[in-house]
Amino acid sequence: MAARSTPLMLQHAAAKRAHPDAIVFFRLGDFYEMFEDDAVLCARLLDLTLTSRNKGKPDEVPMAGVPHHSAHGYIGKLLGLGHKIAICEQLADPATVKGIVPRDVVRVLTPGTVTSGEHLDATTNNWLGALHVLEGSVGLALLDVSTGELRAAAFADLASVLGELSRAAPQEIVVGTEGSSGEGEGAEALATSVRSVLVRAAVRSDASLDEVAARGALAGLEADASRLSAPVRAAVARALRYAKACSPAVPILVRRIAEYHPSERLAIDQVAQRHLELVESSSGNRQSTLLGVIDATCTPLGARRLRRRLLSPLMDVAKIRRRLDQVELFVNERRLRAELRGALGEVGDIERLAVRVVLGEASPRDLGALRDGLLAARRAAEVLEGVSDVFARETLGLGAEPVDTVADLAMDLASALVERPPSAQKEGAIFREGYDPALDETEALRRHGTELMVALESRLKTETGIGTLKVRYTRVFGWYVEVTRAHAERVPSTFRRKQTVAGAERFTLPELDDLSDRIAHAEDRHRQRELELLAELEARAKAASTRTISLSERVARWDVAAALAEVAHRYDYRRPEVDASDVLEVVDGRHPVVERLAAAGRFVPNDVSLAANGERLWIVTGPNMAGKSTLLRQVALSIVLAQMGSFVPARSARIGVADRVLSRVGASDDVARGESTFMVEMRETAEILRKATPRSLVILDEIGRGTSTFDGLAIAWAVAEYLDEAVRCRTLFATHYHELTALTDSSEHAENVSVSAEEVAGDVVFLHRLVRGPASRSYGVAVAKLAGLPESVLARSRALLERLESGASQPAAPITAKTRTRPDNPQLDLFAGGAGPSTGEREVLDTIAGTDVERITPLDALGLLARLKARLR
Repeated sequence: MAARSTPLMLQHAAAKRAHPDAIVFFRLGDFYEMFEDDAVLCARLLDLTLTSRNKGKPDEVPMAGVPHHSAHGYIGKLLGLGHKIAICEQLADPATVKGIVPRDVVRVLTPGTVTSGEHLDATTNNWLGALHVLEGSVGLALLDVSTGELRAAAFADLASVLGELSRAAPQEIVVGTEGSSGEGEGAEALATSVRSVLVRAAVRSDASLDEVAARGALAGLEADASRLSAPVRAAVARALRYAKACSPAVPILVRRIAEYHPSERLAIDQVAQRHLELVESSSGNRQSTLLGVIDATCTPLGARRLRRRLLSPLMDVAKIRRRLDQVELFVNERRLRAELRGALGEVGDIERLAVRVVLGEASPRDLGALRDGLLAARRAAEVLEGVSDVFARETLGLGAEPVDTVADLAMDLASALVERPPSAQKEGAIFREGYDPALDETEALRRHGTELMVALESRLKTETGIGTLKVRYTRVFGWYVEVTRAHAERVPSTFRRKQTVAGAERFTLPELDDLSDRIAHAEDRHRQRELELLAELEARAKAASTRTISLSERVARWDVAAALAEVAHRYDYRRPEVDASDVLEVVDGRHPVVERLAAAGRFVPNDVSLAANGERLWIVTGPNMAGKSTLLRQVALSIVLAQMGSFVPARSARIGVADRVLSRVGASDDVARGESTFMVEMRETAEILRKATPRSLVILDEIGRGTSTFDGLAIAWAVAEYLDEAVRCRTLFATHYHELTALTDSSEHAENVSVSAEEVAGDVVFLHRLVRGPASRSYGVAVAKLAGLPESVLARSRALLERLESGASQPAAPITAKTRTRPDNPQLDLFAGGAGPSTGEREVLDTIAGTDVERITPLDALGLLARLKARLR
């Protein structure tokens, strides 16, 4: 029979037909095997040995495999690459089955639906996104299967939803459209647009969604779904349908659909996130991000909430102030904060543990972690319940009734489980001694069966008076009582003769039969009883899952507030005054990341004062490395921190809420799109001008530097004018075009400021202090000296700079055979009577005068002399 027609391969073929877009992990004993195209793909991606089934025969089938006990590492790598994995398990113990072992796909793992802690970042939500376009409107759903959170929003256009996706960063996205025709083509076009923004996410076109399918997916959430617009409802249905298809045997834990409105949040698009390095830095170092320096949370659930707040700050002044009230409470109550954080440190991730219980994936160790987390959460609640001040209790969200800490489940788990439960049920030793009498009995029989037989032998000797009586065991006859023939007549009538051997008689009795039976089956009965008790515990934990998740939400809020207070206390952040004005005032503001990475006391704070109806445009000048970009970023970060509900690194701050933070900072190109640095700069600037409103904060650094000087200056001037006169928003505009400082002459809302520096003995000293007025010079040559340019290059630069600053349009070119023939390049004449040095001679003399003979190397000096001699020739 051909290999592909064997019962085993037919099982595999059925699994592959059911999941054609997934890699099938087919369980064979202690291995997961992949066949045919899956095997070839996995061998290449996972560096596995590619072998084959029926090797060398016409029906040869490619095959590759991984050990089942270490499969999670290989699965994690495939998920990271965006693949689906269908887990096809053995549904029975091969030792108990005659013939082919039944197998079926029990779970489909995808990047957006995985729930195992081995494949998840504890500090980040693992979102599955779903998009649905209907009549020009776009619905977005974000589902985290590992936490049971489901969020949804409507957007007016695709560009807006792509910005939101860049903020949420889902691991996987399913997209679909509805229309009279071409639905599949529309979904694929939409998927292509999403891929262009989220290059690391797995993007999949979804099948058609009719009303029957939508109702089925939304079962249990009908009340919430009825309040959603049509495209949002369809997006939610797509997300749920996809997640349920991946785990058809278990329910997806989603308690409610949380609809949110993007217009109520501070918009930070993908470009601003990257420029401000909110959660990712260009170096890849998390500690170089804003999240890295403010994340002092004690729990994974707090870390996830902090990240969401950072990427989605509020615009509602009242809500922002309530968050700030919580932080201020913990800043002022140092002891309360320390006690709370001490308890929170042991809570762990009770949110994801509760979901794993519902999904039937919780191990005994997970239940032990849930127990420890609930007990720690109770201690944290008790710390806060001790607060008596009415305003403080209201700030903390504490009512008259005590916080439900799910104490009943915690006590059940504590009384049942050993201190450190095993990672797998098959390892045993899960329950405490004394928890269940039947389990204790089987455990005693498992561990002490021989001792019980010895005790029985001793008692029978005493009762019968036969001192030579023995209780023995053989594989053939099992347990028996052996008595020598000399004492056979003294055996009680309850003994039953079993066998006669030379010199002895062997007997059995009901008590021995019962004990031997219990010992023989103790292992099986112990395992069965543990399974029963474990199922009971899981059922109780599952019944309490909704309460556990509600508790986790409270704990997350406490954790974030206490963490932000800890950062504020430790690094001297102050509470900002947040209002609905158009004012932005920061006194002694600091960059939270740069300050942390700099040596203690080295960061120089600065003041900023902008108002949309007053001085709203600052033209910031100063030398490179003086701190212009740092200033721009720290002002934007102050707004982000304040509106997320955090204290800010400043002596004081007044923040009139912004609706957007728009950034064009740093140079970059896009090789994949074939776009130059200048094109990227112009595209991002165009987006800023389209999106900015009077309530926005715009920070621009070096607009126009990617093209010629005159083009760049013209573009920079026009952009600054547009932001000042048309948009009328608060703007910080850093530039090296000193001509741009003249803009303040024609605008009453523009002001020149500069980051100060001084030149001492040819070296530049950066003061990093912001002062009124434009910079007097750029110190470019001095900065080049710091960078280590050769002294001969620096000397030439000084000479050329002096000529340009004196009004010459360009430096003189060296005289060559080519330039000698040009009428506009007169030859140098060293003997021109009485006219003094020519222009070229003056440059040579200036270059010599500007050379630092203490710094130039002999080799550089020879090279410089040769070049100067060539110029005079």
